[in-house]
Amino acid sequence: MNQQRKLDLNLLRVFVAAYQTQSVTQAAEQLDLTQSAVSNALSRLKQYVGSELFTRTGRGITPTRFAQELYQQIQSPLLDIESLMNGMTAFDPATSQKRFVVYCHEAMIHALRQSLDRALAALSVEVVLMEPPSSNEQLYDDLMLEKVDLIIDVDAPTSRVFASKVLTEDQLCCVVSETHPRLREANLSTAQYLDEQHVLFKMRRHQLPFIDWLVGESLPARLVYSQHASLIGMLAAVSYSDAIAAVPVSFAQQYQTMFQLRILPFPYDSGSFQSHMVWQAKFNKSQPHVWLRDCIEALVER
Repeated sequence: MNQQRKLDLNLLRVFVAAYQTQSVTQAAEQLDLTQSAVSNALSRLKQYVGSELFTRTGRGITPTRFAQELYQQIQSPLLDIESLMNGMTAFDPATSQKRFVVYCHEAMIHALRQSLDRALAALSVEVVLMEPPSSNEQLYDDLMLEKVDLIIDVDAPTSRVFASKVLTEDQLCCVVSETHPRLREANLSTAQYLDEQHVLFKMRRHQLPFIDWLVGESLPARLVYSQHASLIGMLAAVSYSDAIAAVPVSFAQQYQTMFQLRILPFPYDSGSFQSHMVWQAKFNKSQPHVWLRDCIEALVER
């Protein structure tokens, strides 16, 4: 390592972005730099430390063992510094015209949207709610690249780069049409559930279908009636068919009357699942982000 020259700390910021995204292109996008600037910074840091940092693999880059050890050493201090600096930015919701973008899963998005409309009616602050991408990889890539400020998802983050807080807890239930010819009792057995045609949700988490991930096991093959990217679409399909679907209890109750549904217990022991509010840890003390998180938490608790 070259001890004669002072280290440009900006090189470490570029290194962390490249390490986290494992892509020069995405690191450049995250830092608002050109790809050549990122490549040049990584080259300068490589010369300073005297060791290879990344190897090229296809379209991306893979950190070397030295880079892994370096990242473990500098990640927390850099997060602390960024968090401190972000916390120094003043924010007044009464005068700010800031625009926030939030990914929110469908089971919460409509109720939260209505609550936000009422809460922000007298403010110029804008909070845009968007349905998230179906894969959790894309979800966290967009958060890392600051395409969104916050995500509300059913999965908690595992990386220290992100911070999170539980917003709500919910249970799964089954829904069928009120006129379903067979499922007319209050109880539902596993055999009855598997014998029916199923309306499925396209969302996947950790390479598993959504329901299988929540249950914690791969369920037996089911006869598919239809598959949807939207929970609303699932309820609509159930309403005009003899198919069955598994959805969050709160969501089923919200639309039970509209779609004329019967709510039945989910026959597997899935326990509860949580909705997590997730953000980049470097914004822990950022006044705009703290305000956004506090606002959403207060509205959800009402």
